[in-house]
Amino acid sequence: MTYCYRHLSAEDRAAIMMMRATHSIRAIATHLGRAPSTVSREIARHTVDPIKGYD
Repeated sequence: MTYCYRHLSAEDRAAIMMMRATHSIRAIATHLGRAPSTVSREIARHTVDPIKGYD
C-alpha cells in the first residue's frame, strides 16, 4: 500500500484550535478528513499549557 502523507495546513490547525473546546477528536478528524490519531498527535505536540489548551 502506498500512502500519501500531507502536512496539516494552517487552516487545519485553525480548525482544530476552534473546534477543540466543543468537539471530540474523532469529530474534528472527520471534519478535516484526517485520521483521529493525526489530530490527537497534533494536539499533544502543541498543547503548551493544559489550562490554555492547544496553540
